[in-house]
Amino acid sequence: MKHLMLGGLVQLDLPTLLVASSLVVTICGVIFVLGTVRQHHDVASRLWSAAFTLGILTMVSLAVWAASPDLPVVIGVGNGALAMSMGAIWAGNRAFNERRSHVLIAVIGGLLVAVVTWADPAAGSWAGGQLFLIAVSVFSLLAGAEALTGRMRRSLNALILAVVMLGVGVFYAVRSVIFAIVGPDSALFEEYFGTDITTAVTILFVITASTSMAVLRTEGSNPRAPRILDTGRWERFASAELFATAINDRLERTVVNGEPSVLIRVEIDNLTEMNTAFGRTFSESAMTLLGTILRDRVSASAVLGHSGGAGFDALVFENLDSALDRAKSIRSGLIDTPIDSSQGLRISATIALIVAEPGETFTALAERAAQLMNEGRAAGGNVIVGHPEEYSRV
Repeated sequence: MKHLMLGGLVQLDLPTLLVASSLVVTICGVIFVLGTVRQHHDVASRLWSAAFTLGILTMVSLAVWAASPDLPVVIGVGNGALAMSMGAIWAGNRAFNERRSHVLIAVIGGLLVAVVTWADPAAGSWAGGQLFLIAVSVFSLLAGAEALTGRMRRSLNALILAVVMLGVGVFYAVRSVIFAIVGPDSALFEEYFGTDITTAVTILFVITASTSMAVLRTEGSNPRAPRILDTGRWERFASAELFATAINDRLERTVVNGEPSVLIRVEIDNLTEMNTAFGRTFSESAMTLLGTILRDRVSASAVLGHSGGAGFDALVFENLDSALDRAKSIRSGLIDTPIDSSQGLRISATIALIVAEPGETFTALAERAAQLMNEGRAAGGNVIVGHPEEYSRV
């Protein structure tokens, strides 16, 4: 029986090492899954939880195989589960980035690995090994690459996860190349890419990945987290930077043409509490609904942007009274339209109207908007501020 030396003092045989790693994976996985069950119900969290569950199945299978090598069926279970687990992480990353998860690809990939392993029992513990190594490598590299795009690219924890997944992907890619060239029984493979070394790598991967994904999950459920908030998902609203540039250009031209302009800022009241109670997906649905109603109720010439917080801005080229009519129409739309028709919940929003002064920049305009929004929230929210009829309440 092969042994692994730890610091020259402790000697662990392979079954003991696999049992120990199974405990580590199980503890990390159970903690993550329980967190998902209790607090997070979005697609990404569920897929990541599935990945940890499959990881637990993998380690249990390897531990059973190490103790009873005469049960080849568990090899297929373990190989298929690990490939599917990496695929589930990739699918969860895609879901976090608001893309289609393609989880079916992960499921098919894992099942294919298992079937190929079971189809050649005479090959022993490395039956279907080449496909297994390639599948794990591909899914890991895809997961790492996905963590560097979309909403995830703004988070340090996503960067950590990307580095870990890419590292695992490269390790398994090299492992598959050595496997193909010299085989699993070679001294090179056993010394540097054998089951014991891979198990140690797996332990490091699970601890780091579970921590990163747990924090990512929390960041993703916080609507005020600036690194995670993705203005790109509201395609018809400019980001804060692009909006500021467009607004400054328009403000300069309104001075020359003598046109009135009013900034309408609309922000959802208590979005944080809504997110805590119903989850990130629900709160983002509320934001999407708000953006849709705002866009439908302002003039076609209005410039639209994301305020960087819990709402949106619209610069309209009309007088203050007309802007007040727009604000009342927006508020009526929010009252009439539930976020979720099955639950009937509606948005409460504070609306600020800020008349642009000649020569004023967007920075100064935004500061006045923030001040009015604070006044509106101090008054209890669900109000229109910035007009002589301000604090008119539904």
